[in-house]
Amino acid sequence: MPKVVDHEERRRELAEAVWRIVQRDGIDHASVRAVAAESGWSSGSLRHYFPTQDALLGFAMELAYRRFLARLEKIDTSAGNRALLRAFAHEMLALDEDRRVEAAVLLSFLPRAMVEPSLHELERYGTRELYNGVARVLRAAREAGELREGVDPAKAARRLIVLIDGLNIHHGLGPDDVTADEMVEAVDEQLAVFFA
Repeated sequence: MPKVVDHEERRRELAEAVWRIVQRDGIDHASVRAVAAESGWSSGSLRHYFPTQDALLGFAMELAYRRFLARLEKIDTSAGNRALLRAFAHEMLALDEDRRVEAAVLLSFLPRAMVEPSLHELERYGTRELYNGVARVLRAAREAGELREGVDPAKAARRLIVLIDGLNIHHGLGPDDVTADEMVEAVDEQLAVFFA
């Protein structure tokens, strides 16, 4: 009887090999050959799933984003708009090892996404989705009379995401300089600017 192969599981294994290389050596070292060696696969087998390095990197970036979205699905939405945004922000912040790895990997893709069109579009799509999701919650908060006068949900959404990205970058570079507690405090202060 032929062996049943879980192709999606194999693709995840390869993406996780990319993450390990990116975290350890940087994105420039995540070549098809290096990922094959890291995963214990041959380059030919890897190319069966990802014909190019950019296809492999794109999937690794997409998988990190999907894992983040899966965590968002578990957030209790009944606690109110401010609590929902705070929980959302905490899922994006590098507050534990899994989220630190995820943030480091996603942030390391940004320079490559600036010059590679397929990765650029994937990054922009994911970021727009984040902006839109936060803006939806902020619009609901405005309709409920919870926002301060003059807060524009679209602008506020972008500011929150940009703040979180900046916090993750500086925490990643110097976790003793920008601690996890300080990241949480910065998000809480920003939410206080938005909410009455």
